[in-house]
Amino acid sequence: MPRRKQPQEALPPRIRAIIERRKELGLTQEELARMAGFSFSLMAKIERGATDPRSLSALYLTNLARVLGLPLSVLLDEGLPEGLEERRPVPLPLYPSLQAALSGESARQAYLAPEDLPKGALVDKLAFLELPGPWLFSLTLPFPLTKPLRLLAELRPLVAREGVYVGRLEGHPALFTHEDLERKNFALYPLLQGLPTLWTEGREPEILGLVRAWWVQG
Repeated sequence: MPRRKQPQEALPPRIRAIIERRKELGLTQEELARMAGFSFSLMAKIERGATDPRSLSALYLTNLARVLGLPLSVLLDEGLPEGLEERRPVPLPLYPSLQAALSGESARQAYLAPEDLPKGALVDKLAFLELPGPWLFSLTLPFPLTKPLRLLAELRPLVAREGVYVGRLEGHPALFTHEDLERKNFALYPLLQGLPTLWTEGREPEILGLVRAWWVQG
């Protein structure tokens, strides 16, 4: 027989704090679990009071605090130390494609912990991009394309040694590396059926942004 969910007012303060902050950030349980690096089922158990967050591994507990922007002391029911301010996650747009990002259409929001902001990045140029999608890609990318990905890109024409770029060739969104540009002639392969394979043949793809980080989803 399934366990009954406790009324929220009967839950310990540490669990109520998790639920309230998650809702304040507009995150689902699944989204919060993914960002914190553990399973949706574990997140559901925490929120219904079946699993005490204090029993989590140090990694899971610190990840959860980081994503929520709460001090560890709150998740441990130790209160907020005097003079210590909460560090709220930074909201960033989340786009399903490069075209959506460049067109300026409305986007969902995802969140990044303040300490995870790339050094020197312009926050108003940062956006999350979800893959798979209508992309071309080179074979030198440092991340796998066999699973769903979330990229953090700074959408302005930056150049960096060992960089991974968001760009376009013949109007097609593309992912390629600085190593590719140095080789001059390289192939871009389709991530989805129906897209072409293109060879640059000395042409440089247009650079539209720099990939600052990535996460494999699932």
